[in-house]
Amino acid sequence: MPRPPRLLLALASAAVLVAACAGCSEQGGRDDDEISPAPESASAPASETAADEAISYVALGDSYAAAPGVPNTSGEDGCFRSDQNYAHQIAAADDTIELTDVTCSGATTDDVLTKQVPALDADTDLVTLGIGGNDFQLFLTLIGECTAPGPDAAGTPCTDAVSKRAETWLPRIEANIGKTLDAVVEAAPDAQVVVVGYPTLLPRTGSCPDLIPLPTGDFPFVNDVTNGLSDALRTQAEKRDLDFVDVARASRGHDICAKKPWVNGVDTAPDGTIAFHPFLAEQRAVAKLVEQAVGG
Repeated sequence: MPRPPRLLLALASAAVLVAACAGCSEQGGRDDDEISPAPESASAPASETAADEAISYVALGDSYAAAPGVPNTSGEDGCFRSDQNYAHQIAAADDTIELTDVTCSGATTDDVLTKQVPALDADTDLVTLGIGGNDFQLFLTLIGECTAPGPDAAGTPCTDAVSKRAETWLPRIEANIGKTLDAVVEAAPDAQVVVVGYPTLLPRTGSCPDLIPLPTGDFPFVNDVTNGLSDALRTQAEKRDLDFVDVARASRGHDICAKKPWVNGVDTAPDGTIAFHPFLAEQRAVAKLVEQAVGG
């Protein structure tokens, strides 16, 4: 999607500042005879200039955006939001960004509408949103009911028990995502909105019973559901000409069973990352993907 005018202006301003210093000496300035004093009227107060150049970035979403357990996580507001989640990674890479992070673990699309969208306004330049997995307790059902039979269970007990419900939930979740995106665009009409998908959780083949106690026969079903959720996010983003970050594709080979996983398994990790949630490595990777979508 083309970047909105305000975000383009902010990025361009930063580029102009870099270019303007191209002729600076190592001491931090150019020779006096190269500089003509600017009229006083052309100078703006430093605080006003900084405000004009700042990029207002608001991060929305659930625990895959909040990154609970990733160092350092705060539970003061009940959202268990890490100061190293991808939103903070993006903001730390560019000092012109002013971040408002209202991501919250456990958030549904309704929570985003009622509790997070109010953080947006007409001055917002950039929005990221990852949501959907908590609607109808989708993820909770997959984790709870699908791991209950244990990894040695024969057949496809989870598929048999959950598939019909999932078939009804996914279209409704997609509709909820569309409604949420409409609210985001209305609240921040000049912002570039980047919709962030979910990572790949399970390998296409093989299993790792110590990390994910899921019957082998149910791996394809769980993959289909999580991929369907990311497809819903992509479809609704594209309908509105919004950017979509395909984390599922980028994270192939970094599933729970992988040698270098981006998502944690059944136990809390040594660094504090909670079960079935993204590691710091995944958050860093998503930050880079969002930066590419924004244009650096």
